[in-house]
Amino acid sequence: MKKKFLALPLIAFATLALSGCWTSVMEIDGSSAGNSTVNFKNSPVDIRVLDTRSRFVGGLLQVNLELESGYSNPYRLEYKFSWYDSGGMEIDSARSAWIPLYLNGREVKTIQGLAPNPAAKAFKIRLRESDVD
Repeated sequence: MKKKFLALPLIAFATLALSGCWTSVMEIDGSSAGNSTVNFKNSPVDIRVLDTRSRFVGGLLQVNLELESGYSNPYRLEYKFSWYDSGGMEIDSARSAWIPLYLNGREVKTIQGLAPNPAAKAFKIRLRESDVD
């Protein structure tokens, strides 16, 4: 009888530990040429990418990403920009940090990023569910 009670907490702990590892992620790849691709990885998230625009401002690549929440309740996300040169090498990855994003129900919001230097010709934007409640 003791073995059954011991197994239940272990199963519950394993389930919680594994569920914490499943962070929904959406990636948007794009370039200064205006091409962009949306990729979903383990993502049941109901967030739509409405528009992706890029341009050069003072020689630096600037990107706007317009998102819409498909949820009726508020939703917490985090996003991060990564920048790449014309050869596909990541630029200044140490400066890239996760930025909190709060979307109200059905809200449309634009996030913006500016490349760290003029060598950036492409970008990747990663979105994930926030761990903060």
